[in-house]
Amino acid sequence: MIHPLDRASGAVLARGPRRMRFFADGWGDQSLLHPDVISVSPPNALAISWLSQQNEPHGLVIEHGTFTSPSPNLPSRSRQGSVISVTPPDETRRIVLLMPAWNEHDPKVRVALAGHLARKGVRSIILESPYYGSRHPNPEGGQPIRTVSDFMIMGEAAVNEARGLLAWFYKKGWDVGVSGYSMGGNTAALVAATLPFPVAAAPLAASHSPGPVFLDGILREGIAWDALGGRSQEARLRSTLGAVSVLNIKPAPHTRHAVVVRASNDGYIPPSAVQALADHWPGCELRIVRGGHATAIWYRKDQLTDAIVDSFDRSYGGVPTPS
Repeated sequence: MIHPLDRASGAVLARGPRRMRFFADGWGDQSLLHPDVISVSPPNALAISWLSQQNEPHGLVIEHGTFTSPSPNLPSRSRQGSVISVTPPDETRRIVLLMPAWNEHDPKVRVALAGHLARKGVRSIILESPYYGSRHPNPEGGQPIRTVSDFMIMGEAAVNEARGLLAWFYKKGWDVGVSGYSMGGNTAALVAATLPFPVAAAPLAASHSPGPVFLDGILREGIAWDALGGRSQEARLRSTLGAVSVLNIKPAPHTRHAVVVRASNDGYIPPSAVQALADHWPGCELRIVRGGHATAIWYRKDQLTDAIVDSFDRSYGGVPTPS
């Protein structure tokens, strides 16, 4: 049963103004609708230039850094990547990259998750989404994902950037992990599936692919079907989005240590899409937390961050030790 708040969000999408619609400018660049297969080879390490540091209450240290994206198809204003680091007061060797959710203009929810993780001995790196925040391609704002090809470029860039950042921290000797909620969970799963070195993975409210999310969940109500040529184009959109799937990638040895989480009454992420991901990673743990898509991230932060910590325990064993 879909949570009432998720159902209400679907009604808003269905009746809302055109400016809220997804893919309002159509398919976009046809040559970019089918991105290159994500490599499973060792990625090039992507170094961060740290720009600022501030000490917060309870001993937390917040840093802001930038890097140059390795993805050439991004708009010029999106090519400078941005991250926030949240470091706990006690030394740790555990570091998790938190991937951005869909339509996230402000990372405040992930910053809150990072605070919970810091209390549990995990440092967080919060990757700003390509196309959003300071990386928005249009300085006047508005919905930055105007076409299907925009979405494909954004997703490919996020995965490639995460792979490079994790390679950098791995070479520095950290125990590395990756997680995210919703679209962030999907991209986290793609990242984990394609890395050749051990990584703790906790995809939260995550589909194996963006296809079921846009076409079988509430987000379906927000698609600008007229811009895509009408609903007769659903099969084409399903094929395009569905081509990017964890199910197309042979499970890496470390994926058996993953903790996959779904919300019990999620109207955005079909349960079958989460189950398919879990089934594809033999040995991983599937957990269910109470709530809908929105309420789970707001009211189940402890359970969600416990899943991230437990993915480290399953991957590396024991408790965090000083670096």
